[in-house]
Amino acid sequence: MLGAMPLIPALSVVMPAYNEEQILPIALEEAEEALTELCEEWEVIVVDDGSKDRTLEIIEEYHARQPRVRPLALKENHRYTQAIAKGFREARHEAIFYTDADAQFDLREIGRLYPHLEEHAMVTGYRVGRQDPAIRFVTSAVYNRLQGLLLGVRVRDVNCAFKLFRRSFFDHVEIQSAGFLIDAELYARARRAGLTWTQVGVRHRPREQGVTTVKPSTVTETLQELWRLKRSL
Repeated sequence: MLGAMPLIPALSVVMPAYNEEQILPIALEEAEEALTELCEEWEVIVVDDGSKDRTLEIIEEYHARQPRVRPLALKENHRYTQAIAKGFREARHEAIFYTDADAQFDLREIGRLYPHLEEHAMVTGYRVGRQDPAIRFVTSAVYNRLQGLLLGVRVRDVNCAFKLFRRSFFDHVEIQSAGFLIDAELYARARRAGLTWTQVGVRHRPREQGVTTVKPSTVTETLQELWRLKRSL
C-alpha cells in the first residue's frame, strides 16, 4: 500500500480487556500497525474491565508512547457487554469497530468490511477456519441456534468479536444487557429498529497467550440473559 491513500478516513476501535497482560502488548502492536496502514485517523479505546493483573499498566505505558491508544479504566469488573458499551460511548469517529484484546484477528481485515458501510449500518465478521477448542464449537453452535429461535435473527456467527458500525447505528440501538449478551442484543435491536447488516468472512487465529474468560457459568448466565432480552423486545 506504499503511496496509496488510506481506505478509512477515521475509525474508533473499542477493545475490552480483562486480565490480558500476556497477549495485550502483541494485540496493541498489531492494531497500531494495521490501523496506521488502513486509516487516515484512528484511535483505540482499550477498556480495562477491572483487571487484577498488569493490564491497565500496560495500556497506560502504551498510551505514553502512542496517544491514539486511549485507556478507559473501570475500577470494578462491569462484565463484557457494559465494558464494550462504555467504549462505544467514548468513541470519537464516524466509523466504530470492536474486537477483543486476544489478537485472534488481523485488523487489516477491517478493510474488507468497511466498503459495506455505504449500504449497511452494521457489518459483522464470521470466523473462517475457526481456531478454538472443540467445546467452544459445540457451545457456539447451540447458542447460535437458540438465539435464532428466540430472537428470530439468522446469522452465521453471532458472537464473532469483529463488528463495524456507522456511528448513527447507536442513535437507534441502546445496549441494555449486563453480562455477555452484547452480540445477540446488537442484532436483535438492529432488526427491531429496521437497520440492515451484512456478514463478511474473516480469518481466525489461535489464542497464543492468556486464557479465555468464558466458563460454564458464563454460558448459563448468557442463556438466562437471552430469555430476558426476548421478553424485553
